[in-house]
Amino acid sequence: MTSSIDVTHRRMVKVLTITLILLMTVFGLLANRYDSLYLAYAILWTIAFAGIYGHQIYQDYIQGQINLRDAVSLYSYMNITVAIINYVTQMIMNDTVAKTMSQVPLFQTLKMFHLDNASLLRSIAMALVKSVGFPLILETTFILQQRRLEPELSLIWTVYRLLPLIISNLLNNCYFGAMIVVKEILKAINVRLESHRQQVNIMQREDQLKLNTSFYRMQRFCSLADELDRLADRYIVIYVHSDKYLSLMSLSIILSLICNLLGMTVGFYSLYYALADTFLGSKPYDGLGALINLVFLFISLTEITMLAHLCNNLLVATRRTAIILQEMNLQHADCRYRQAVHSFTLLVTLTKFKIRPMGLYELDMQLIINVFSAVSSFLLILIQADLSHRFKMY
Repeated sequence: MTSSIDVTHRRMVKVLTITLILLMTVFGLLANRYDSLYLAYAILWTIAFAGIYGHQIYQDYIQGQINLRDAVSLYSYMNITVAIINYVTQMIMNDTVAKTMSQVPLFQTLKMFHLDNASLLRSIAMALVKSVGFPLILETTFILQQRRLEPELSLIWTVYRLLPLIISNLLNNCYFGAMIVVKEILKAINVRLESHRQQVNIMQREDQLKLNTSFYRMQRFCSLADELDRLADRYIVIYVHSDKYLSLMSLSIILSLICNLLGMTVGFYSLYYALADTFLGSKPYDGLGALINLVFLFISLTEITMLAHLCNNLLVATRRTAIILQEMNLQHADCRYRQAVHSFTLLVTLTKFKIRPMGLYELDMQLIINVFSAVSSFLLILIQADLSHRFKMY
């Protein structure tokens, strides 16, 4: 039964991985210099995307239609910019990305562990919400906005507006999916270590010391030490490849966080501006416009919260690894097992698992507090400037 569940888990992870790779391939984000046909396809995608959407931004600028108080427009412009930067960086880092991804022993590692079914399903559900649910919500919002402002246009235009938002988040969704798998593997390692701790601590009891012979104890400790060495090997593999993958995705993660930060700022400011126009300017309240701004505000906030929550869970899992190792009773343990525990503990202590893109800031729950602090500061400046301008007019 357990074996069939593990096979199902590996299939779920494989489907998630293949889906993300397929999407990146279709949208030209996996340029390969050794495949001239696909390289030409990726270059064509990059040129076409930059040309079409860059021309749109230029036309909006020439016609004076750029409204930085509009959360929807600003969010779209920022995501177009991020998508173009992602295309260019993927072209530049293609060889490094291909080499790094080919060295990841993902499925070999998955075969070693039994992943928690409920936790994995919750994590995959989060990934689906992020990669599928959010685009559907945005598409619905674009349709409502177009029906209100430009009802004569075809619904194809809403897809045209949605496309940059999908492409700009593809790399982040890949990183999010990868960290989900890493989190589940770390949890599986901790489950194995917890089993070790229970077995070793039981073997240290007085009744067990009297019950078992020295040879049996030595044999048992050596067997446990070999398994512990294998777990330590998987831990260092996870740490090394997670750090390499983070270095490749760092720029995209930071740009996405900046987009969401500015999106939240403009979203809150747009809500304030509509209320100020109603109460101070005696204008009718734009309920639908406020609802649309709330949608983009909600998605920006949720994106940051989901990333911070996932990264925080990863850090908690690594700290739990260190705690379990420290709780092992080694007073009467075999020297071989004692050495394995000390080596694993030293490994966890020295690696200091951290998620810090480009070394700028650590991704954990503190990120949410920092984002709200920054948004509050920006809003305070913008609202003070607007109120000062309004009262001068009166």
